[in-house]
Amino acid sequence: MEVSFSPHAPAEVRADLLVLPASAGPDLGIEIQLAGFAGRPGEELLLPRRAGDPFQAGAVLLVGLEPDADERAVRRAVGHAAPRMAGFGTVAIALPYPEAVVEGVRLGGYRFDHYKSAPENRAVERLLLLAPEDRDAVARAEVVAEAVTFTRDLVNTPAGDLVPMTLARRAVEMAEEAGLDARVLAADELREGGFGGILGVGAASANPPCLIEVSYPGDGKSGVVGLAGKGITFDAGGLGIKSQKAMATMKSDMAGGATMLAVVRAAARLGLRTGVVAVVPAAENMVSGSATRPGDVLRHRNGITTEVVDTDAEGRLVLADALAYLAERRPDAIIDAATLTYSVMHALGEDITGVLGNDRALLGALAEAAETTGEPVWEMPMWRPYLERIKSDVADFKNDGGAHADVILAALFLENFTGGVPWAHLDFATTAYLDKATDLGPAGATGAMVRTLISYLASR
Repeated sequence: MEVSFSPHAPAEVRADLLVLPASAGPDLGIEIQLAGFAGRPGEELLLPRRAGDPFQAGAVLLVGLEPDADERAVRRAVGHAAPRMAGFGTVAIALPYPEAVVEGVRLGGYRFDHYKSAPENRAVERLLLLAPEDRDAVARAEVVAEAVTFTRDLVNTPAGDLVPMTLARRAVEMAEEAGLDARVLAADELREGGFGGILGVGAASANPPCLIEVSYPGDGKSGVVGLAGKGITFDAGGLGIKSQKAMATMKSDMAGGATMLAVVRAAARLGLRTGVVAVVPAAENMVSGSATRPGDVLRHRNGITTEVVDTDAEGRLVLADALAYLAERRPDAIIDAATLTYSVMHALGEDITGVLGNDRALLGALAEAAETTGEPVWEMPMWRPYLERIKSDVADFKNDGGAHADVILAALFLENFTGGVPWAHLDFATTAYLDKATDLGPAGATGAMVRTLISYLASR
């Protein structure tokens, strides 16, 4: 999509489609109101050009928007309207906040059609922004939207086509393209390095596990943030096998890993001052005679041991190794993201990501970034008395402490592998993959938290 600015007034611009804001009220005109359009957020009305119309555009799309709409509201409104723009080659948009407009068009118009035998090429070819010129904002929006799209594409890819080493190859290709350093630890190196959690989870699969590392140095003076993303490319539940219904979307269980790979590349493309090290423990949690059994004990990278009491609580086992590995680098902060627990779904629903951690400043900065980008987060308590629930009689810890408060128990477990580094944990078990469309994209992978993490890194 080619993006440019136009100095013309909306009535003068020549385009296939002109997008205009419209607010609820009597100024809409009786004809428009009779068409059922009230100018409320989320409403659109497409008006073909007729003889005598004051506009030069081939058609006009009215988008419901409050008069005092902020950048988040503009992004949502444009994203919601983006599918209506499909099929129009040149689209002119007369809305403020160019960065939000470009993100809205790209994200709202996203489609995953790689597996269609005859995909439709209905993307907007040329976007004209009828706003004061701000090319830096457009450049940022392009990078951020591309990062979200990269994440969505990986998460939407069928698990049979994205096994752990395939994900590693995609990461290495991405790193080479962006001029980043990449490293992949295969199964033998994981054994030598003491990554017992990753090996234990991946033991049953014919596709061996690995650890992916991609790093961006930053300016060398502004510190480093470590990012860890759960990379379970398919989760059958292990010997505690999931139901067929629960397994249906488990290709998305590597959303945390995809998110962190996208963020480190965006940091490099934006030239952020802060350095980033992204680590993705990748494995398939499958069923076979070599599977980890309930009662088995795994030894992690930092020497801590875990009794496996639930083979379907595997995400925290692989993240434990990744966090311990990152903590050895002593970064300024560590952030992990994972589709980790059902309890966060029950607590926060499908719109809100749960966040927990051990550092008030880090949690506050993440919450501020989330507010800016319009990706809601809610802090949940690190209730330390619950730590007793995950103490094991035969090992240091166990990977499950009962059905209640599992989002807290998982975070309390992970904290033991952070080495005292300021740390935050994002549990987006629901927000990373949805079965219905949102204002910013179709059903499927959402790319949640990519924009928030980029915003956080940029603010440092």
